[in-house]
Amino acid sequence: MEKELTQVKRQLNWLKYYAVVSSSLFMAFMMLSMSGRKTDIIRAKGIVIEDSMGRDRILIGATIPPSKDRVRTNPDKVRETWAKSFGGEKYMKDYATYEHGENGIIFLNEKGYDKLVLGENVGDPNTGKRIVKAAGFSFNDDEGFERGGLGISKTQAGDYRVVFGMDDPKVGEALHLFLLEDGTKGMQIAYEGGRMLLGRAEPNSAFFGNKEEFAGIKIEGKDGKVLWENNAYQQPKK
Repeated sequence: MEKELTQVKRQLNWLKYYAVVSSSLFMAFMMLSMSGRKTDIIRAKGIVIEDSMGRDRILIGATIPPSKDRVRTNPDKVRETWAKSFGGEKYMKDYATYEHGENGIIFLNEKGYDKLVLGENVGDPNTGKRIVKAAGFSFNDDEGFERGGLGISKTQAGDYRVVFGMDDPKVGEALHLFLLEDGTKGMQIAYEGGRMLLGRAEPNSAFFGNKEEFAGIKIEGKDGKVLWENNAYQQPKK
């Protein structure tokens, strides 16, 4: 029952956010209408939506406007929170190189952590830099740790990959769907004892590690050794 009440409270909080955004846009429209000037476009370099307590909750811009309440861009708050669990000043030194998102929309929770991010260049997780920049969205838990997202990214060679993933704090990338630049299409299910790979790939796929054309399933142990594999292209002909 307590869990259900918590979910209802969260849903009500999101409805409050949307109500604030809608009210703000409506007020802006009314002010423009009352000015006697007809306009079809509202231009702004940034918008910050506050809640009833005066806390920044939604940041919109190109680039994202600064916020006094956002943990990600406040080194003192980062030092007080994440750095304590991830190496102190060593973490802070690495964190100084992280990107926090450029153009888009960021929803903050009441404590100032990024909850939902939608952007042209989604920022790095607070646990490390992304391999490549990605456009898309990511969603985080209540302490700002990434739990999943969808993105399209461009490799250094100019090719594209599309990935949708959900993360588990125990194993990291726990469930991922992907379309890779080499034509590989598949899904990864990771768990504490290893991972399961399903999909299709051309010969010499870096992800499946196959020498021959592959279409099937592969199960690897924690050490990366193959425990079981079934490749449809390697089945005996009937």
